Amino acid sequence: MRALAALAASLFLIACPGNRRGKDESKNALPTTSTTTTNPQAMPERSKTMIPITPPATELPSQRINAAATQLIQVQLTEYEIRIPETLAAGRQTLHIANAGTMKHNFAIEGNGIAQKLALDLTRGDTADLTVDLKNGTYVVYCPVDHHRTRGMERTITVR
Repeated sequence: MRALAALAASLFLIACPGNRRGKDESKNALPTTSTTTTNPQAMPERSKTMIPITPPATELPSQRINAAATQLIQVQLTEYEIRIPETLAAGRQTLHIANAGTMKHNFAIEGNGIAQKLALDLTRGDTADLTVDLKNGTYVVYCPVDHHRTRGMERTITVR
């Protein structure tokens, strides 16, 4: 039993060489943390690397877009069909257009002084936003790709 205890003590001393001298060297070791407790601005060599804090910019009321004034309207394009609400509210509207079909499609809106379309055709799964300022009246929406419009990709919507 004594031999087992002596063996355990020897292994302990081999595993912890700092304790053989009776000193605790961990008190003399450098800290392993990377947190700095000094003020970097108090040390001139570190003050060059400081990132200045910039106060938040204030928005001018004229720069804000009224959330109620801009609506997000979902539009879905499939083979020879445009899914869009029949009636929209007047004002600034953002049309979120998604190609849910298998073919290439696009989206155009005309009427009441407006003639806009997407800059690029949409392939399957693509989406794009088109923002328009709608006035009261009727508008025609259609797909200007190939002969899709004559195949049924045309709708008339009303804006109130």
